[in-house]
Amino acid sequence: MNLLIDIGNSSTKVAISENRKIIEDFRFIELDNDKILDIINEYKIQNSALSNVSTNNEKLKKILIDNTSFYSFSNEIKIPINCSYKLADVGDDRLALMVAAYYDFPTENVLVIDMGTCITYDIKTSNNNYKAGGISPGLKMRIKSISEGAFKLNEINPTYPESFIASDTKSSLDIGIVMGIKSEVEGFISQYSSQFTDLKVIITGGDSKILSGKIKNTIFTNSNYIFKGLDFLIEYNKQDA
Repeated sequence: MNLLIDIGNSSTKVAISENRKIIEDFRFIELDNDKILDIINEYKIQNSALSNVSTNNEKLKKILIDNTSFYSFSNEIKIPINCSYKLADVGDDRLALMVAAYYDFPTENVLVIDMGTCITYDIKTSNNNYKAGGISPGLKMRIKSISEGAFKLNEINPTYPESFIASDTKSSLDIGIVMGIKSEVEGFISQYSSQFTDLKVIITGGDSKILSGKIKNTIFTNSNYIFKGLDFLIEYNKQDA
């Protein structure tokens, strides 16, 4: 059994995998380290992998090191892609997504767009070089910035607009925020497609569902694509253990 932990900016997602399949998953707004130990014991976890883009959690690391074979994106870890940066200088989430892209498309150019707290754009080339792309504010961050900066505009629950013509303030915000993100994403896809031939485009992350099916020639996957990368990281490094 593998334990996969993705600590993001707004929540922590945890999954248990067996034979490359997720058999259980959990979500925590505030991570309870003791709960992680309970999961390790209950499911008889053998290996663990961690992606953390939030504050450092030494207690959690100690639990994982003491009770499992632990893998993280340290400079000593082996990854199947070439990275010109020190691994510590790249977000764990972005590296995990690139490892997942390698697993799915080892010989192709792949753009992974992750729609979370921020929207990140990262490329794995056909010869497996990592090319970092842009970072921009995510859906909720854009909503919050508008509501905080404009007195009469409240936070909304966004939906995909039916038209570019608004009928009220809510639909104006939907057009500006949701269609703004769609236009941004399509622009980046066009730009990168001009540089990388036969580019596969994967869109993932918790907020990607709002654009699911709205952008042509893309692969929408679930919000747990990071788990696939973490799971493969374990199996890839176990070969040399």
